[in-house]
Amino acid sequence: MTDAVVGPRGPERAMVADMARLGMILGPVFVLIGTIFWRFDGFLSAVLAFALVLGNFALGAMIIDRAAVISPTALTGAVLGGFVARLLLLTVIVVPMRDLSWFEAIPFGLTLIGGHLGLLSWESQRVVSRLAAEATPSLKPSPSTLPTRSESEC
Repeated sequence: MTDAVVGPRGPERAMVADMARLGMILGPVFVLIGTIFWRFDGFLSAVLAFALVLGNFALGAMIIDRAAVISPTALTGAVLGGFVARLLLLTVIVVPMRDLSWFEAIPFGLTLIGGHLGLLSWESQRVVSRLAAEATPSLKPSPSTLPTRSESEC
């Protein structure tokens, strides 16, 4: 059995790096909200949730990066299987913690869901903007390719 060689930094790694940078802005907002309303327990719960968000994205990127060099079929299976496995991993981590004295479900849930949705929507907008900027020059027709109207059509 051979190990797949991972090529240079792929787009999924760049996306996770962008999300981590944005997470340094978005994460403290969730942690602050958790701290204000649920004090130290909310702080701990929000920090744990945001760490899980960033870890989830990093693990997803690693799975995609590994599978992309194998084949499109392996990539499809890895994305689907990786999604299910990461959900199970989050469940295995969270379920035992819910009975701990410091665990607060509301700031944890808000941070977990809000962090995922916030970072994904932000990165989706960035990707769309990049693709639109790259595609725009090719979408503009050059003057030589435009149909001209003859004098009789006017």
